[in-house]
Amino acid sequence: MRRQSTKKQRGAVTVITALMMVFLLGIAALAIDIANALVTRNELQNAADAAALAAATCLYPRAVCGNPNANAPDWDTAQQRARDVVGMNKAQGVKIVVGDASSGYWNITSDPAGLESPPVTTGPSHLPAVRVSITKSDSNDNGSVRMFLASVIGVHKLDVSAVATAAISYPGIVGPGGLFPMAVSSCLFGKYWQNGSPLIAKDNKPLPGATITKKNGQQTPDTTPQTPGQPYVFKIGTSYQYSGCDAGQWTTFNTTNNSTDFERGVVDGKDMGQGTVSIGQNPGTYIQPGEENALFKYVQDCSAAGSKTCEWSIVPIVDSLTPKTYPVVVAYACVHILNASNGNEPYVLVQMAMAKDADHCQVKNAGGAGVGYGALQPPRLVQ
Repeated sequence: MRRQSTKKQRGAVTVITALMMVFLLGIAALAIDIANALVTRNELQNAADAAALAAATCLYPRAVCGNPNANAPDWDTAQQRARDVVGMNKAQGVKIVVGDASSGYWNITSDPAGLESPPVTTGPSHLPAVRVSITKSDSNDNGSVRMFLASVIGVHKLDVSAVATAAISYPGIVGPGGLFPMAVSSCLFGKYWQNGSPLIAKDNKPLPGATITKKNGQQTPDTTPQTPGQPYVFKIGTSYQYSGCDAGQWTTFNTTNNSTDFERGVVDGKDMGQGTVSIGQNPGTYIQPGEENALFKYVQDCSAAGSKTCEWSIVPIVDSLTPKTYPVVVAYACVHILNASNGNEPYVLVQMAMAKDADHCQVKNAGGAGVGYGALQPPRLVQ
């Protein structure tokens, strides 16, 4: 009887051992194969992130994208760029063959935020964006992730995917070194920028009906010569000589320092301790008193007519230019500084940036989200 009992016990142990082996192999499969799948997913995510960021760069005309004369947003070039970059990446040591790209507007105010395909009625909350999705599956040429030990429990393959969306946004916050120290009247800006782009000259004549209004109320016709097919060129005079709707004024952001060396350093894009300025921040940016005529000569020297070091600049847009006040910044604009004059009526000669000038309008040390006045931030991931 004991021998039979012993045999039965040994048989039971054998069965239990076999079952435990299957169980342990299953646990090992989970540890090894799931870890492998997670590593693969991370590789796909890195590829999707890189492709989305590279593609978003091409939403605006860029020499590097081969679309210098395209209309923005250039959806087709951006999507092709995404697919090209996907193919430059690997997962599990094998080149990724297939990646899907779509584009549209990322609405940052919708809940949840999402990509809206054009045509879309856009507003300040709509950011042009590119979405990239990559899947390793036997349903496409990437192939599924093969299992090692999980096949013991009947799992032979696993589909893994990753999604990334990158958007181009307009700056809402700009730190030291990112801004040219001249605040521009929103009224003046509105004359030459409408519906998200600069007004374009049709001939060599000034903007129809454009006048320059002096501080004393005297109006004179604007005689600034124009170039057909290019944004209108106009003067930004000081608020001491021109009315608010034709003026700009030197600003030092978060400080009242008005020394010549300080403001020249800011013109040069240096961190002079001027602080960070945000759209809607109250108090806003400090408006300096006085004309500071010598600074106009300094700008002439660094403009497109000089060394070109300040030829492309980002300026804050404000509603008021009253000296010794802190008006709220309503937007940041990208301007092409053509020249400047420090005569009896000093001014800076500028034109608004076009979409094709995107390479020149990247704002340094910026973040947040603002209004589209030509100034841009580098692409950022939103998903």
